[in-house]
Amino acid sequence: MISKRVLWTIVIGLAAVIVVTMRIEALPAHVVIINQSGTTLTNVVVATDRRIELGAISNGETRRLAVSPSESVNLIFRTAEPHTWHSPQPIVAGQSLVLYVVQGDRVVARNRIGTMQR
Repeated sequence: MISKRVLWTIVIGLAAVIVVTMRIEALPAHVVIINQSGTTLTNVVVATDRRIELGAISNGETRRLAVSPSESVNLIFRTAEPHTWHSPQPIVAGQSLVLYVVQGDRVVARNRIGTMQR
């Protein structure tokens, strides 16, 4: 027979696992935008479940923001003409997404600095 002390230890341990799991889902995801295009990006907006307006990002400038986990991430910006980039995958809690805007106004997405997301 299991003693009451061991039973309470198991119950408290399970409760702690449930609480930690629920808190992890509340973690924000991070989006970093690095402008390497050679020009200034204007009217920069990151759209997930909500719209976050960042304004202008100069060449060589970086912006970092926390967003809620979402099914899609859209980066909208303007150089000579408007551009929109859509994420191919959802962004999850605790994930970091690095978006490089390179010459030709292309957006290259990476999960971490130095790795390509394919």
